[in-house]
Amino acid sequence: MEQRVVGSHTVRRIVESEGPFAPVGFILPGADAARIEAAAHWLRPGHVSEDQQLVMSFQSYVLDTGRQRILVDACVGNDKERPLRPGWHRQLFGWLEALRAAGLQPQDIDVVCCTHLHADHVGWNTCLRNGRWVPTFPRARYVFARREYAHWEAEHRAALAQERPAPNHGSFADSVLPVMDAGQAVLVDDGHELDTGVWLEPAPGHTPGTVMLHARSGAGHAVFSGDILHSPVQLLDPGWNSRFCEDPVQAAATRRRLVESVADTDTLLLPAHFAGSVGGRVVGDGPAWRWDAR
Repeated sequence: MEQRVVGSHTVRRIVESEGPFAPVGFILPGADAARIEAAAHWLRPGHVSEDQQLVMSFQSYVLDTGRQRILVDACVGNDKERPLRPGWHRQLFGWLEALRAAGLQPQDIDVVCCTHLHADHVGWNTCLRNGRWVPTFPRARYVFARREYAHWEAEHRAALAQERPAPNHGSFADSVLPVMDAGQAVLVDDGHELDTGVWLEPAPGHTPGTVMLHARSGAGHAVFSGDILHSPVQLLDPGWNSRFCEDPVQAAATRRRLVESVADTDTLLLPAHFAGSVGGRVVGDGPAWRWDAR
């Protein structure tokens, strides 16, 4: 089992898929190939493949505080209609089997927290049952940042009114609204505390309402950072945005602030897409930083 200890808390990683995903230049269009090559001794092959593909994981984390089990981000999901992204379209991932292999059942999850509402972070919020999308986690309350929810609700309603394709691969309709309809969703404001020492911090830029989840226990501190960083490549220059960042200037500022705040500390950083480990630490490396997953 892949697990880390944070004070008296534990963190488990539930992997949906992992491996080379797309060319570095596609995901990070502003990245400098020469600087990436100069860092190949630590980036390759775990984070950048020999043929210059970003190695990425689509994964969830389960934070167990001893009082609650909090699932952070819900990956792509199964049976979703995603025709514009073939790797996500009508998939049959083994994510539920991975959850069970970690000793957990859907009914064991108390809270689902989505750092933002992109399609690859909400998919397992729901599952298809008798032709209907229903919440996957029957006992959980689903926590959505109010600002993030309002943004995607407005986008969803505008698309319907203008009879144009649904935004975000249609995931608001099949992976968010069914949770609202079931009465299991809670919209929360900045700084919301999910448990003692577990709280949300606004981190806009990638999306308007992206949040980070902090967990403190004793001397331990973990930060679940969603897509603020997509790859350790961005530690070479936090100004390198992904092509999916909606406000590039704000996204870069948020990313740099996060990196500078955790660098050379004992804080465990848990990004949504870093492959190969249950988080790691950011360490200084000359004028930039590198990833240490030990």
